[in-house]
Amino acid sequence: MVQPKKVAIIGAGPSGLVTAKTLLHSFPDGTFIPSVFEKNYGIGGLWPIGVNHGAEPRINPWARTNLSRFTVAFSDLSWESVMGDEELSMFPQARQVGKYLEKYADLYIPKGVLRLGKEVVRTVRETDGLRARWTVQWTSRSIDSSGMIYESSEIESEQFDYLVVTSGYFGKAHFPDIPGLASVADKVVHSSEVQTTDGVYKLLERTGASGGSMSGVEAASTVALNLSSMDFVPPVTRSGRNYEVHHISSRPFWTVPTYLPHKGFQDPTEAQDTQFLPLDLVFYDLARRPPGPVEYGLGPLSTQQIRKTNAYFHSILGDDYAKIGSFGINNNENQDPQPSWIAIGDDYAEHVRSGFIKVTIGRVSSIDSTSTLTVTLPNGEHQTISNITAIITATGYTPFSSLSFLPPSILSTLEYSTKDPFLPLILDEKGTSHAEVPDLGFVGFYRGPYWGVMEMQARSLASTWAKDPSFTGPYFSNDQLLQRSHERSLLRSLRTNNPGLGRSQFPMGDYVGLMESLARELNIPRSPISSTDHHLNPNSSPGPVIPSRYIPTPFSPPDPSDRLSLSTLINRQSTSTIKTLQNTILPTPNNLNLGMSTAIFRSLHGTWTFTRTIHTTTTSPSPSPSPYHQPPTPNKPTPKQQQQQQQQPATQPSTRGTHPPRSTKKNTTSKSTSTRSRSIYRLVEGTWSKKNGNFLVWDVDSDPFHAGMFSHGVIFGLASEGEERGRYVVRARQGGLHVQREKERDPKYDYVFYLDGVSIVGWECVLRERVVGGGGELVVRTVYVR
Repeated sequence: MVQPKKVAIIGAGPSGLVTAKTLLHSFPDGTFIPSVFEKNYGIGGLWPIGVNHGAEPRINPWARTNLSRFTVAFSDLSWESVMGDEELSMFPQARQVGKYLEKYADLYIPKGVLRLGKEVVRTVRETDGLRARWTVQWTSRSIDSSGMIYESSEIESEQFDYLVVTSGYFGKAHFPDIPGLASVADKVVHSSEVQTTDGVYKLLERTGASGGSMSGVEAASTVALNLSSMDFVPPVTRSGRNYEVHHISSRPFWTVPTYLPHKGFQDPTEAQDTQFLPLDLVFYDLARRPPGPVEYGLGPLSTQQIRKTNAYFHSILGDDYAKIGSFGINNNENQDPQPSWIAIGDDYAEHVRSGFIKVTIGRVSSIDSTSTLTVTLPNGEHQTISNITAIITATGYTPFSSLSFLPPSILSTLEYSTKDPFLPLILDEKGTSHAEVPDLGFVGFYRGPYWGVMEMQARSLASTWAKDPSFTGPYFSNDQLLQRSHERSLLRSLRTNNPGLGRSQFPMGDYVGLMESLARELNIPRSPISSTDHHLNPNSSPGPVIPSRYIPTPFSPPDPSDRLSLSTLINRQSTSTIKTLQNTILPTPNNLNLGMSTAIFRSLHGTWTFTRTIHTTTTSPSPSPSPYHQPPTPNKPTPKQQQQQQQQPATQPSTRGTHPPRSTKKNTTSKSTSTRSRSIYRLVEGTWSKKNGNFLVWDVDSDPFHAGMFSHGVIFGLASEGEERGRYVVRARQGGLHVQREKERDPKYDYVFYLDGVSIVGWECVLRERVVGGGGELVVRTVYVR
C-alpha cells in the first residue's frame, strides 16, 4: 500500500485553498494529506471575510475587483451558486470575493485540514539518504468569547513530506527609501489607507495646507473623486478645488477602463457587431495570439514587442482617450521605448481631462522639511512641488515577510534577493518550484496571481509529487532539467540593472501563455464555449481564457460513487460559468446593457457644451442662441424654454440600491430640458435594470442635494461602424418611465452616442412629449460636444 504524502501549506488565502482542494480531490483518496497553516483566525488572505480576528485588512470590503468574475474565480465554483439571491456584479466587491472563498472552503476543504491561528515561524529541511523531509514549527493564537487574542510562546512542530508556500506576494506595505521622507512622516500614508471617503477626509485633516502630492492611479483617482465631490456634499464647508492631486510615476503607463470595445466572438461569416466587454475577456482572447499552440512568453521585451503593445492600446482606446489616458509613451522611432505599465480605472483619465489630476513622469528624488518635493525627470531636469498636504506612497507591498520561515540555505539555492521585490526568487516550472529543491513548491507567489494560474500551479505541483511513490525521485527527465535551467536563466536576465532593459510590469505577466502552456503539460483540454466554438467550427473565434474552461479529466476510482458525485458537482459549476460567459460575449437582446451602459456612463465624465433646438409639431424649428460656458455646479435653471448650459455628468457610478439617490453621491450632474433643471445619472445592476436599463435618470427636486422623481432608464444597442463623427455609433432608447409622469406628458427619449475607441466625442438626446392642454408635441433636440 502506498504511503500517503503529508503536505504542509503555509497560508489560507486563495492560493492555499486551491492547493489544498487540488491535493484532496484530484487524486485517489489517501494520495495526499494536506494541512493548511494560517496565522489569522479566518481564511481569505487579503480578502475580507466576516470577523477575521487578528487579520490585517488590506482591501476595502466595498472595493471592486479590477478583473471580471470570470477571471477572479476557480474552475469548479461558479459565482452564481455563491451569491444566491444577492445581486451579482460583473466586477465583484471584495466582501463578495470573501464570501466566494468561504463557499469554496465549505464545499471542498474539510475543517480538519485548516489549522487557523497557527503562525509558522520556522521550517527545517532534513535529508535522510535520498529522501527529504520538512519540519514545520509554529506558534498558536487563542481567542476568548470577547474576541481577545492571546499569543502563545510555545513552539509546536510536525514533520511533512512536502512544503508549499502560499503565503502571498503582498506581505507588507512598502515605503520607498527617499531622502527626507522621514522628516514629513506625519504626512505620509500608504495607498491602502485611502480606499474610502473617510480615509481621504482623514488624510486632508492632517494639516490645513493646500496642495498635494499623490502617487498611484487608484490612489490618485480615489482622492480626486472625493475632492471633486466636496462641493456637492452638504454642508459644504470647503471646496475640493482648493487642492491639487499630483500623480508621480517613474514609468510610462496606460490607464485602461474596465470595459473595452470588442468584436469577433461571433461567427466571422456573420455581421460583426461591436460590444463593450470586461477588459480581461478582451485581453485574454485567444484570437489575439498567433495560430498554433500558445507558448508562454518570458524574459525581456524587445523594442518591437513594446511598440506593438503600445500600438494595440492606442488602437483599442482611441485617439481622444490616448491624450488623457497615456503618459510618457515614447513614439519616437529613433529611440528605444521603455515598456509601458498598465493601470485599471474608470475615473482616472477623466480626472486628468478635468485638471483634478496632474501627471508627472519622473522619480521623487528628495523631500525637505518645508514639504517641498523634488522630482527628477527622464531628461535629468528637476521639478518641484510645494505646499504639500499629504503624500501617498502607492509603491506596493514586499514579499519578504512571506518567506521569513524558510531556511537560509534554501533561500540561497533559490537566489533570494532582498533588494528586488520585483523578482525576489528565481524559480522554474512557471514559478512553482526549483529543480534542486523538488519537495518545495510555490503557488501564487508572483505579482498578479490570477486565480486560474494559481489553480494550474497547484495542479502542476500535485501532478509531479503524485508520480513519486518512493518520495525520492527522480522527479524530472534530462530534457525537463534543461528546460527548467533555461527558464531560470531567463528570469536572471530580468534582474540586471541595465536601465535600457525591456522589463515588463510583471515578470510572469503572460496570463494566456501560462494557462495554455500549463494545460498542455497537464493534458487538460480547453472546453468549448458553445456549439460555434473553434472545436466544432474552425471559422469561429476560440474565445477568452477563463479558469472554468480547463477542467482535468476525472480519474476512475475503484468505488466511484463518491467521486462521481464530486465530478458531477465540478462539471455543473464549470458549465454554469461557461454558459454565463456565452451569454455575455455572444450578442443577444438580453446581454447588451451592462458593458455598453458602463462604458457610456464612464465616458460622459467632464464638461460638455451643448446646442439645443426646441419646436412643436405646429411650428417650425427654432435654433438656440450660440453656446456659452457656465461653471459645472448645481444651479437653478432659467425659466426659458430655449436655453443652453454647460454640463458636468456623473463622476462615479452608483451600483447598488433601488431608492432615489441623494445628489450628494458622486453621480451628481447638471442637465436642463424644457421641463426640468437638473438630473442625476445613475448606473445600476439588478432589479431596476431588468425593466429600465442599467443607466437611469432621476430628476432633482427642490432640495439641490436630493433626487426627486425617477424619470427614465436608457437601454443601449450594440455599437455599429462609425459615421462622420466617430469610429462607433451607439443608439439608445428609453427604458422604464414613472407611471404618473407617463400619464401627464408621455415623454419619450432617444439617444445617439459617437465614440472614438472608449471615449464619447459627441452625443445627442431627443425628447418628445405632449403639450399639456394645447395639443401637439414638443420636440427638444440637444447636441453635445466637448
